Amino acid sequence: MTMLRSLPGRLLSLWLPLAVVALSCAPSAGQPAPAAQPAQGASGGAAPAGSPSAGGGGQALSGEYKIGAINPMTGPMAASGKLQVEGLEVMRDMINDHGGVMGKRLTLVMADIPDPTAAANEANRLASREGVKIITGTTFSALCGAASEAAARNNVIYWEVSCLDPRFTKRGLKTVYRTEINGDDMGFYMADFVGTYLAERLGKRPNELRVAYLSEDSALGQGVTEAARKRAHDQYGMQELSLDFYNALTINDFTPVILKLKESKPDLIMGIARGNDAILFWKQAKEQDLQFGAMVTASATGYGGPDFGAALGKDANGVFVLAESGEGFRIEGMRPEGQALEREFRQRLAQRTDNIGGGHFLSGAGLWMLKLALDKAGTDDPDKFREAVLSIDLPVGSLINGWGFKFDETGQNIAERSQHYVSQWQDGKQVTIWPENFTDYRMKWVPLGPWEQRN
Repeated sequence: MTMLRSLPGRLLSLWLPLAVVALSCAPSAGQPAPAAQPAQGASGGAAPAGSPSAGGGGQALSGEYKIGAINPMTGPMAASGKLQVEGLEVMRDMINDHGGVMGKRLTLVMADIPDPTAAANEANRLASREGVKIITGTTFSALCGAASEAAARNNVIYWEVSCLDPRFTKRGLKTVYRTEINGDDMGFYMADFVGTYLAERLGKRPNELRVAYLSEDSALGQGVTEAARKRAHDQYGMQELSLDFYNALTINDFTPVILKLKESKPDLIMGIARGNDAILFWKQAKEQDLQFGAMVTASATGYGGPDFGAALGKDANGVFVLAESGEGFRIEGMRPEGQALEREFRQRLAQRTDNIGGGHFLSGAGLWMLKLALDKAGTDDPDKFREAVLSIDLPVGSLINGWGFKFDETGQNIAERSQHYVSQWQDGKQVTIWPENFTDYRMKWVPLGPWEQRN
């Protein structure tokens, strides 16, 4: 428990409930893991609220309930969008095998939204022509604002499962919700991982670290980066060397930035990217032999997206990603009902694809949470639905990703319930490395060292 005691209070509230369970469940060396026990307060005859069996698996479904699902399936954001779509489709089938929503078979009306204009247009079309009462999406912060505003104008519930834009739930829209953490909190925890854990392994005190910030310039990139900068400076006294923003859709050469970084010699880079921009930067960094101690990013896009590892192979080794759990995550650290959900969803995903990424778990977890809210409300009336959402209180570890369920008045699932982990690219895979209680993997290549030695 040494690592946990060293964490600041805000992180302790996130990690400690799961860590206690993880340590109590951890088997001795050479011994099988103990059988899962019912969660406190759960009786043998009643399934916990978050569990698959709570949905009434096996019951006959009466009729159909459709929701709109909008994600980028073409254009520069399509790779991440397709992961979200796959996660929604796998979870849709899982939901229908566990009672559907409100006793009806769930169907998804898909729409492609490659840009903000398409996002608004499709949200309007789904509400006015398709008659849906709920829309979910949208993969990117560049898209969620336009889509959710269009939905709100139509008095349609908007259920966001991935956008990190810090402004998203601060617009006073009572029909808009987000299951994922917001960008401010993502940046906060990104800096805390560096300050409480990574700095020591780089051989320095936090206030000795020399940090460069490099980010795409969307609301996501700016929000996460500014929050990380503030936390790194105010809490840990880290030394900021440079701050560079760029347009992810138009940039084709990072050479000026790389030359500046070669001169300043940072201990680490905190970087946020959207897609191919991450691949381009990393390739050019290798070509120009840019040396630095560590790369830390956040979100399941850019450096955290499956395409990054697929394109770069072992050259991707060493990058740290704050996002959903990766390979090697010990689900025994979750509550029994959360273990059941996570295990079944992972098994279903593995039957669908070998290219499993964080986007699958964002959309899958979000759609299951929507099912819980609809089942609780028994209706899609916006006022009654809102009442149901705000009344649900599930602890950390109850749902996929180790998440809990507790929304505040703005429509945000609070940070303390949106469990996130740090993974590292190791030989083409993202493996969970922190907190150490939830994985048998350990970090490698710290500091990164010469490019040819990262294998």
